[in-house]
Amino acid sequence: MKGRKKLMRWLAVLGMLVPLSLLQGCWDIRDIDNRMLVAVLGIAREDDQGVKIWVRFPLPHSPLGIGNGDKDFLTASQRGDTASDALDKLRARMPKYLDLSQTRGIFVDRGLAEEKGVYDCLDFVVRDRMLPINAILALIEGDMGQLFQRPNPSGELSGVYTRLFFENYAGGTPQKNKVALWEVFSRHYNPLQQSLVPLLVKDESFQFNLKGNAFFGNDKMVGWLTPEETLIYELVADRMSPFEIETAGGANVKVEASRAQIRTGWASGKPDIRIRIRVTMKLMDSSHASPMSTRTIEEEVNKLLEERAVRVFAKTQAKGSDVFGFGNRYRSSLTAGQYKEWADLYKRASITLKVESNMRNVGLKLLRD
Repeated sequence: MKGRKKLMRWLAVLGMLVPLSLLQGCWDIRDIDNRMLVAVLGIAREDDQGVKIWVRFPLPHSPLGIGNGDKDFLTASQRGDTASDALDKLRARMPKYLDLSQTRGIFVDRGLAEEKGVYDCLDFVVRDRMLPINAILALIEGDMGQLFQRPNPSGELSGVYTRLFFENYAGGTPQKNKVALWEVFSRHYNPLQQSLVPLLVKDESFQFNLKGNAFFGNDKMVGWLTPEETLIYELVADRMSPFEIETAGGANVKVEASRAQIRTGWASGKPDIRIRIRVTMKLMDSSHASPMSTRTIEEEVNKLLEERAVRVFAKTQAKGSDVFGFGNRYRSSLTAGQYKEWADLYKRASITLKVESNMRNVGLKLLRD
């Protein structure tokens, strides 16, 4: 009898807790109904020295068919003196609360990045913390309005497409160099390293295409690397992921892993940087017309990457943009007052890079060799 009463008591307590959990969910739903979640934010330059922002909201599908036609998103734009001013004006027009806490991607116009820099148009983010720090940042070359008004060709929701474009588990490749908002701001406050940000252009079939990766100096865009040249950055920074296929001497190889060893010092008052990269590859295809030995393919890949590295270092050193973070390795040998001089020191630095390739899993070619 006592056991039965105890069981009934616990059932009564459980019966009171279940409705409370349902009420909590109802409150959250009503709160979401009063917000419009920004999936993607764009900031472009205006001719009158102001800026124009673009926002894209995902729209829920109504069972009654009421909404924005066949579109699953809503696009809005607003001009202002600054990005923060434009957002304030946009809030005054909206019937619901403008919520930036779920923003997946931030696009900045290339012209704005070259003229004013990224920090000047996004400094309000640091103060107000209205945007998630893991949002992806990219530069846009061309008309940003067309990009925001065009539906996603593969059907993803607004913001999800941008994320998938860069993620390694989806469409990400080493050339795309995914950069989060927090990384850009951390390097803005670090004079010993500059940012490398993806540069996108409109694509005929898909939403956008990768043109290259822009590098910065004093927060402004000063140049860009091609997708092929970006591979050198990935190798040196130890951010390399598989799926990169290099063609050398008629053979296709897949870089599966890499490891960089960097030694720094001083020579004749200039930074002396020596890099040794070990690359593990897999043979994907080779030319049957002119067959090559495994060793020859390895030498061709070494030569290809080393020559490309010379061009990359020449580009970045000419602008004093150390995107590799070599300056961080000299932090202990420089005074705090010399940190701002690192850009000039990087221009005069001596940088050498050697690649050692190791071909694995060559299949039947190993037997022929």
